[in-house]
Parts: sequence; C-alpha cells; structure tokens
Amino acid sequence: MYNKQYKMRISFIGLGKLGLPLATCFAKNKINVLAIDKNESLINKLKKNICPWIENSLDQNINKASKYVEYTSQYSKVAETEATIILVNTPSDKNTKYFSNQFIKDSLENVCIELKKAKKKNHLFILSSTVMPLSINEELIPLIEKITNFKLNEEFGFVYIPDFVAIGEIINGFENPDFVLIGQSNSNYGGIAENLYRSIIKNNAKINRMNLLEAEVAKISLNTYITTKISFSNFLGLLCKKIDSSINIDKITNCIGQDKRIGNKYLKAGISYGGTCFPRDTQAMIKLAEKFKLKAHQIIANETINEESDEEIIKLINKTGKTKVAILGLSFKNNTSVVEESLAFKIISKVKNKKLKFNCYDVLGEAIQNFQKVIKNNNIKYYTDTQTIIDDSEVIILSNNNLEYKKLIFKDKTIIDPWRILTNE
Repeated sequence: MYNKQYKMRISFIGLGKLGLPLATCFAKNKINVLAIDKNESLINKLKKNICPWIENSLDQNINKASKYVEYTSQYSKVAETEATIILVNTPSDKNTKYFSNQFIKDSLENVCIELKKAKKKNHLFILSSTVMPLSINEELIPLIEKITNFKLNEEFGFVYIPDFVAIGEIINGFENPDFVLIGQSNSNYGGIAENLYRSIIKNNAKINRMNLLEAEVAKISLNTYITTKISFSNFLGLLCKKIDSSINIDKITNCIGQDKRIGNKYLKAGISYGGTCFPRDTQAMIKLAEKFKLKAHQIIANETINEESDEEIIKLINKTGKTKVAILGLSFKNNTSVVEESLAFKIISKVKNKKLKFNCYDVLGEAIQNFQKVIKNNNIKYYTDTQTIIDDSEVIILSNNNLEYKKLIFKDKTIIDPWRILTNE
C-alpha cells in the first residue's frame, strides 16, 4: 500500500529530456530531490527556474518543484540521500549496436565513491535508463560491489524502473502511465521503490514487479513490438500503392484497428520510425537474439521495411526531376525538438543526388538548431517562414503529421505527403 506520510530524500542523476521532467515530478510532490547533471549551463538555468527546452508542462513543473529541489553538478551530498535515481543517456554503439553503459557506470562510480567516503550503507539504486539485458547483473551490480565492498540486498539494493513515455507527453506519461515496470533485487527494495513512484502517479496504473533480468527484457520487448506495428502499417501502405492508387490505406488500418486484439495506436501508414528509443531498442533485440544463437527474423524485417519506407520517398523525389526540395518538419515527430533518426535527417543523409538543394523548416526554432548540429551539408538552407520556403521550392515534403499544413498554399508544387494530410478529411 502507498503510504502518503512516507517521504525520502533522493538524489537524481541526469537532467536531460526525460530526467528533468521526472525529477521535477518528484519534487513538486514534496519529495526532496538533489538533482545532479554535469552540464553547468543547464544547472545555472535551472537554479533560476528557467525552462531549458520545449516540453509540455515542463515550465510549470520546474516552478512547482522549486521548493523541494536542489540543482547541482556535484555529487558531494549524495550520501545524505536514501536513494539515487539514474536517468542518463544510453546511446547505441555505432559499430556493435549494443547500448553503451558508460554514462551509467560513470554515474554509479561517482555515487559509490561518496557512499564509501561517508560509510553510508543501505542505499537504494534505481536505474531508469534503458540497458541491454544482462547489463545490471553482469556489469552494474558488480561495479557497485567492487567500489563499495557492499553486499547486494544487505547493504544496498538495486531496482530497474525504465520509462515508457513519449517526447511531447513526458510528464503526463510519468503521472498517468499505462503501467509501471519494476525490476527488483529483492521484494523489500522493490517495495520502497514502488512507494516512491506511487507518490507521483495520478491514475490507477498497475505496478508490475519482477526480477531484474525479466524487467530488462520487458523494456526492449515493448518498443520492439511497437516498431512491428509501425513497420506492418508502412508495408501495407506501400503494398496498397502498388495494387491500385485508388486504395485508401487509412480506411483499411482504421477498420482492422477496431479489433481489440490489434488496436489503432501506431497502426497508421506514414513514415519510418525514428527518434532515439525505437531504432535503438529494435537493434538491441536483434543483437540480443544473436548472442543466444537466434535470428530475430521478424525484428530484422522491421528494420528492412523502415529503410524501404525512406527509399520510397527518395525515389519519389528523384522521379520528379526537380532539384529544389523543401522539407517541412525536421524533428522525428510533432511537438518536439528531437531530430535523431527523423525523416528529414535520413533523407538528407541517404540521398545520393548531389544536385538536390534542400530547404528546411520546422515550427520549433530549437529543432532547427538541433538539426544544424547533426547535419553538415552545404546544400541546405533554413527557413523560419512557411510560405517563403514553399515559394522557393519545387518539391514539398510534409515529413511530420502536422494538420496546420492544411492551411498552406501549395500552388503548382509537387507534394510528397506520407501522412496524407492534404487528402484526408
């Protein structure tokens, strides 16, 4: 049972796109939070209650959290807390496709040094960052034991609570989750973690408690299954175009999605999946299967269809014979500045026609800034006005499912509209 009277002081490491919203969720619910990030510029902004990026309700969260949070780049007060939550990046290694746990290990090492220095025992480690299955038992727990000389479940506990939130809806996702997954080193520490997380949950989400390895597999399984729905929808869309141009793919997916065994969520033909989590977790599942001498045929097919979806759009561009191409939408989805593996990123990275000139626009200035950091191409021009970019271009790609595009005037332009924004009623 959740005990409203039970309060604990926590340290929270990693104040990125997911970490900061979660840390402020705890603090605004009167949990004392020592919020740590190595980015001094970010820390200085947060000390002034300045919201560092665009995310729904984040600015309100920061203000509501101010009385119960201390922002710092230092670990010196970690031993004064009872639990440490770690939510740092776990990027995929470009060569092996395995997750890199280096940021997690760096964070753990800093915490352990402070705990050892203070002779602080009975500490709870809560990991929220996604990891490859086996990482916790084979890498992370041994690291803690080596530095501290503590014994698992005697002098420290370990819990894995990965997030299942979506960019643009992060705070709502933490406060109203479909479910909560808790991997636990034992039931006592799992219970402490459950009690802590229930302090921020507003709905009646089911709490699923299991061992650490089960939780690791469950995390990447969920995202991999979602990419299966996305890739199936995109394959169906490509197939319908080949059969007859009169086929309305949306009528088909809307129909079959009414079956409760399928559901409509993510069942819409459009663009390839992108962002950080879906591509990373899909590759993780493929590599995990290989490790145990299995071939993840279905998951490999997801990746193949994803690439084919991009190639189909590139073919459409080349088929026009035109060279001035506008891309409206640089982020991987609406209402976010995250551009990793976005359609715009993949098209510009993959296209081989050097004559093409790309005109790029996004409704968020921060998305444009992020795109400029990851794409180095002399054939790109950036715009802040939609009508000007349309007037200066011959081919227009509507890469994000933004209904505002319906209001634009595309006279005498070739339109590539993967989401069928302009044709759907």
